[in-house]
Amino acid sequence: MRFIAPKRAFLFGATLIALCLLIISSTSSASKYNLKHKKELADAKAAAAKVMAPVFVKPMPLPDTSKTSAFSKLRVKNLGSLVNSPKDDFSPTVTADGRTMYFTSDGRPGGKGRDDFWVTHSPENNDTDWFAPVNLEEINTKESDGAVSIAADGQTLYFASNRNTTISGDQNIWVATLEGKDWKNIHEIGPPVNTSKWESMPSISPDGKKLYFASNRPGGYGDVDIYVSHQLADGRWTEPTNLGSKINTKKWDGSPFIAADGSTLYFASGGHGGLGGWDLFFSEFKGPSDTDWTEPVALPAPINSPQDECFLTVPASGNVMFFSSNRKGGEGNFDIYVAFNPPKPKPTLVLRGICYDSTTKGPLPARVLIVDEQTRDTVYYKEANSSSGEYLCVLSANASGQVGGSYLVSAKYGDYFPYPPTRVNIPLRDDTSRIVTHDIPLYNEEPPIVKWVTIEPDLVKKYPKKYAGFHGLIVQEVKTVDLFAQLPMIFYDQGSNTFASRYVLFSSPAQTQGFTEDTITSTLNGYYNYLNILGYRMRNHTTPKITIVGCNSQESDNEKSVDLSRQRAEAVKKYLVEIWGIDPNRMTIEARKLPEGSTLSTTPEGIQENRRVQIKSDDWEIIKPIKREQIITKPDWRTCMLSMKNGLKNEQVAKRQIVITHKGEPWATLNDLGDITTTQTPEWNWRSDATNKLPADESDLKAVLLITDKNGRVVKSAPDATGVRQFTQQEITKENLAEKTRETYNLILFDYNSYNMGKWNHKILEDYVFDRIKSLSEVQVNGYTDILGTPDYNLKLSENRANATKKDIEARVKGKYKTMVAKGYGKTQPLFPNELPEGRYYNRTVQVLIETPINAD
Repeated sequence: MRFIAPKRAFLFGATLIALCLLIISSTSSASKYNLKHKKELADAKAAAAKVMAPVFVKPMPLPDTSKTSAFSKLRVKNLGSLVNSPKDDFSPTVTADGRTMYFTSDGRPGGKGRDDFWVTHSPENNDTDWFAPVNLEEINTKESDGAVSIAADGQTLYFASNRNTTISGDQNIWVATLEGKDWKNIHEIGPPVNTSKWESMPSISPDGKKLYFASNRPGGYGDVDIYVSHQLADGRWTEPTNLGSKINTKKWDGSPFIAADGSTLYFASGGHGGLGGWDLFFSEFKGPSDTDWTEPVALPAPINSPQDECFLTVPASGNVMFFSSNRKGGEGNFDIYVAFNPPKPKPTLVLRGICYDSTTKGPLPARVLIVDEQTRDTVYYKEANSSSGEYLCVLSANASGQVGGSYLVSAKYGDYFPYPPTRVNIPLRDDTSRIVTHDIPLYNEEPPIVKWVTIEPDLVKKYPKKYAGFHGLIVQEVKTVDLFAQLPMIFYDQGSNTFASRYVLFSSPAQTQGFTEDTITSTLNGYYNYLNILGYRMRNHTTPKITIVGCNSQESDNEKSVDLSRQRAEAVKKYLVEIWGIDPNRMTIEARKLPEGSTLSTTPEGIQENRRVQIKSDDWEIIKPIKREQIITKPDWRTCMLSMKNGLKNEQVAKRQIVITHKGEPWATLNDLGDITTTQTPEWNWRSDATNKLPADESDLKAVLLITDKNGRVVKSAPDATGVRQFTQQEITKENLAEKTRETYNLILFDYNSYNMGKWNHKILEDYVFDRIKSLSEVQVNGYTDILGTPDYNLKLSENRANATKKDIEARVKGKYKTMVAKGYGKTQPLFPNELPEGRYYNRTVQVLIETPINAD
């Protein structure tokens, strides 16, 4: 049975109608929808013409094809005897790239049945140069197989056939998929598209989601109408919708073709007028309804002619059109023609390529995913051809009519390492269709591997029932008391009387209103806010007075000036007066050369420390340290490591990086991973790069190892997760757990090269330390120095400082503690950076650490 169309409806007189009915009834059902005019029907029409002239539908206006028109270069050419035969050749359909054409041929030698499907390829797409057609033996049968439509990527074929039916006039739409070089999974698509009526002439949209076809089912407008059905997510097709009266007429309308732009519909009609016979028209979908189309426009001559034209197909480029016509001068009755420089549909973009093994270069049937980076829509998700490795995606225009943009292409295949999302940037254009090639190499390698290396946390050992078998990070809340000593000095750059940029200074009195000592978070934070702390205390305590002593280093001519020393002191006074509103009568200015108790002025460090202003006071409210009680978090195990396996050969690796995420967001990036052959990272402190904090909930930390090869390719490991647990003070209290309060007391700084406690350090111990030592307390007294001096000398100095402090404590608490140890560290474990003068001063200290069980008396 043929799948082109029912007979065209001419309005003949009663005699001709009766004759036609007689002829039709005497022919087989297989002839009812023949494209060719059988001799009997032709003779009947000729006889009828003598009786009564046919009444044609009024011709529609056609585009101007004069030399001055847009179609002046339009040319039509027969594809020649290699494609066309002395029989009927019709229903061409080309892939989006224009390189492969399928068509139907009647009785061509080498076929299986009456109407068979054939395929031909063009080495130069959009041309008349085609290879000899090959019969699609896997699909063809002895039955009549008719109109055909190839999907844009060339992997799916829709066609019409009357196989597997005994109902007269019944033909259905079938589908086949290309696996390698063979067509497989051939099956009827079934209801509601197919019925017991005539369904034929399929055309699949470029995205594979809409199927257009022709049918004579009841409820249409004419003899044959055009319908569309949508594919659902589960693969089923919706109830077909008639395209409506804009497309369909009371006559014959069929052979639909939806262009690569997804919105331009070409079709043949005997009811829209034209040059005669069936003519080709196009209309643009406006939506949202399936019936919302523009008024059809006839294609110009010489595409249309007084004879019959049907079955048009257009590659994505739009540069040519292929169609069928029975015009004179062909190889047979209906031949396939090509039109050059035709009216084009809207521009489209074809993104295609080959998936291949990076080593063997052999093709791979990888599953390719293409995502529009702007909209995040998936525009393609299919397997490449298993024989050629080819994939092809038609990308439609945006709302502005432009095609292009940024797309992410990725692919996966078997045990091969996944091709990561790779950005393909295509310039936006609205004036031409394009084909862009992006090949996908896949690597048959072991993927990188990263694993957490975590030691069993102490709390797991301590509370095995609470954390049975847990390996990961336990974030422990610890109640702390910290004492931040004040350094009453402001240091200056060489020859300068202005404040260094590291000091925190307000620019107006209004900014002081929100300042309190509670905002101080650390020793150095307190130091850089020293002038604000001093102003805050003098404002709150109105009687204390201070002496501001300006000094210089004597290192150069300008540093030998006492005037410079005075200017430095005046700068401090001016800030306190103008910003904090302190009565200037409460401040006395002194200026001198080297400061009292100067540091060794023959060293760069000493010179740096002597360029300063020193604030003196005998009032405890001015010089006392800042006490901060808080609950802090700390990791139960201070650091962790991760193990690594490159996967790639070491000689291929250019760079390694570990990216750690928390709740899907970036947490930390480890770049210093050691030599390429190193299999374990340096220790990492668990903390966020952005905030330097530990995780605040129990979401896993996930690590991914990124390997960059010497070609710039980046491959990723699978993520490895480690658990996180929170150990809170609330749990400790509720479960009566044996945890401790940790208290740190930094004494007021010792003078350079001295371990004399002085009265203010005694007062710190009296006011803050003695009462905090309980019978179960563990006390550690640590002494420190700066970097000036020899290691042995500094070690001894730090031990003397620690022992002097321990002696003072023991004299007061009289053995009321669990343990007390004094230790000197010299300059080996500085508490603060020694590069700055304030850091060196803060290192000349003793730190008293007290740990006491929370439930101790």
